[in-house]
Amino acid sequence: MRQREAKPRAHKPNKTQPSIFEVMQRFASEEKCIAHLERIRWPNGPRCPRCGGDRISKFEAAGKTGKNRYLYECMPCSYQYSITVGTIFHDSHMSLTRWFVAIYLICSAKKGISAKELQRQLSVSYKTAWYMAHRIRLAMQEDKDFCQKFSGIVESDETYIGGKQKGLGGRAVSKNKVPVVAIKERTSGKIRMMVLSDVSSTSLAEFIRENVQPGSEMHTDQFPAYRWLDSSEFAHGSVNHSKTYVNYRENDEPVHTNGCENVWSLLKRGIFGVFHKVSVKYLPLYLNEFEFRFNNRDDFNMMDRVLETCF
Repeated sequence: MRQREAKPRAHKPNKTQPSIFEVMQRFASEEKCIAHLERIRWPNGPRCPRCGGDRISKFEAAGKTGKNRYLYECMPCSYQYSITVGTIFHDSHMSLTRWFVAIYLICSAKKGISAKELQRQLSVSYKTAWYMAHRIRLAMQEDKDFCQKFSGIVESDETYIGGKQKGLGGRAVSKNKVPVVAIKERTSGKIRMMVLSDVSSTSLAEFIRENVQPGSEMHTDQFPAYRWLDSSEFAHGSVNHSKTYVNYRENDEPVHTNGCENVWSLLKRGIFGVFHKVSVKYLPLYLNEFEFRFNNRDDFNMMDRVLETCF
């Protein structure tokens, strides 16, 4: 086997996610949560979500449960609203302190956290924990209108999520399995995943062209559905997994899909080991979660990234 000189690893800042003790101290009260959410949502001061006005007054009002509600009123249009209007927290009777802890738990669990575990940690019902988890996953999805296409060297691979069936292996798909495709940009290390109806050349081409810049180099395995890449606007390198996992080319970048394989390992350990079962209907939301957490794994404060996208 050829020996290649190891490349020096890029230096990463020595930062870690805050501990749950720090989070509990920082967001110990509803007032602290509201103040933090206000700084993220309105960095230049509160604005009216209806007319956009900035002449806003704050006041407290007694709620139906006896607890005070922290409200805003727009002077020009007399519209009254709370900090949660138009967010994933809207129409929820759960306190922001519990919401913030739920966001922290989902962000800090590498393979995810089940609704049953959220129920235990937050002292809520299973239905409430399930609802909160899906709302948070909804906030984790990327806005497709602002997503930049991947470029450079991009890996692509597909897998199948679902129950096991005897006699079927590899790409032989049973009726209870769903195909999922992923691409990974080698430079940034970011990924994108999507549930597909099938893994035909047409479906894969549509996904790749939607997310990858023309002229980029696609690395795949030798699945026949990728053969269209050989005569496309992309450069194409493939690896034969029946012989090796890395195809070394002279004076060129090694061809492999190991980055995508790493993503599949993490995803399947989460689905089979933590969630156990995931329905086809909600699978895209779980992909949102794993994609968001993977792409922001080096971010010191992943919680704020979620809060920035919850409006």
